[in-house]
Amino acid sequence: MGDNPADRVSRRSFVKYSGAAGVTGALAGCSSNGGGGGGDGNDGSDGSDGSDGGDAPDEVIIGSNHPLSGSLSNTGERMDQAVKLAAMIKNEAGGIESLDGAELSVISGDNEGAQELGGEVAQELIDEGASVLTGCYSSPVTSAATRTAESAGVPFVISVSVANSILQETQLNYAYRPQPPANQMAVDHARLLADAIRNAGEEIETAGLFYIDISFGQSVRDALREELPANDIEIVAETAYEPGDTADTQVTTLRDADPDAVIATTYRSGTIELVNAMNNQNYQPKYVTGCSNAAMNDVSALEEMGDTVEGGFANNFALDPTSDAASEVQSRFESEFDTSFDANVAMTYAATEVIIAAIEEAGSADPDDINNALGEITVEDHIAAMPPITFADNGENENSLAPLFQIQDLEDRVVAPEEFAETDVQF
Repeated sequence: MGDNPADRVSRRSFVKYSGAAGVTGALAGCSSNGGGGGGDGNDGSDGSDGSDGGDAPDEVIIGSNHPLSGSLSNTGERMDQAVKLAAMIKNEAGGIESLDGAELSVISGDNEGAQELGGEVAQELIDEGASVLTGCYSSPVTSAATRTAESAGVPFVISVSVANSILQETQLNYAYRPQPPANQMAVDHARLLADAIRNAGEEIETAGLFYIDISFGQSVRDALREELPANDIEIVAETAYEPGDTADTQVTTLRDADPDAVIATTYRSGTIELVNAMNNQNYQPKYVTGCSNAAMNDVSALEEMGDTVEGGFANNFALDPTSDAASEVQSRFESEFDTSFDANVAMTYAATEVIIAAIEEAGSADPDDINNALGEITVEDHIAAMPPITFADNGENENSLAPLFQIQDLEDRVVAPEEFAETDVQF
């Protein structure tokens, strides 16, 4: 299907936002950078990209590579909308100031959640003129897309993808990840979960793992194998889940092992399937938790899973519940697109804030200038519940954080760490 030009066009939509009054420029992205910026034109360009002091471009194009169809589209469509909203808000605030008000445009490609389309869609977006890319949600898809961007010399800021291998197995010079990778997800989950439960006077000694059997789930599983015992939690069962399968066999294994906590690492549909299988077998562990789990931060999924997950815990990247600006973005998103705002949407918006800050810092639409800015930038004002975003040499965020949520009245509420908590743990 990818060889048909008509199919390629159908997977892409061109979106340009400008003009309408809305959320103020305070949400448009701010940064600080001790290394200086505003490219000097040493790429030999003719000034059409604004990188050598010539005329500034009229627009800078961001390529959004997400699953807009297929099993991951419920989340992928909203992630794509988050990229568009960030561009819209920046344009409403006057566009890219360092480029004389150049507007941001977003072109969107549908990777369908298929690894073989990740690189193909990335190349299509680059061919359409994207100066910087973001995506892709599924870790195998993101791995393919970042390699294509690397070969083309175009920066790629990962919206959401957790597998360590994306950035930690191969040195990439054009890829950046604001969110926590799998190893940091596991560190935060084990530490924050154990502390929250024990500080409330309860106990947790054992855990069973339920994970999707792809690089995403395997990466988190491997990290949890180290971090849970380090926090005095013994793993008594591990169960792998193939996408699209039932979870009956896995739940039988977990029930027989009788852990205090069942920790689910999978996409939205996999967690719902786990809960359905638990209900069918009348199995309810003391704690249902999720590590890098999409469903536990999704309002519609929580409503579908119901009482089984009430009081459960999960850690993931998050919207900063202590920030008025973040709350405004959430309200604007829900009114603009008439759909729910979750952790994946929040992290995608924050990743786009990083892109926008880098374009401002570069004062250029040239991919190399933007890439240089990304390597030096510190983004202090963003909507994610984590400290300022700045990147190590391998492209990982040095300050990434996956806060702990508790499900209270079927809403995900941040309970730790304290600086981002919106409520206390309840039992």
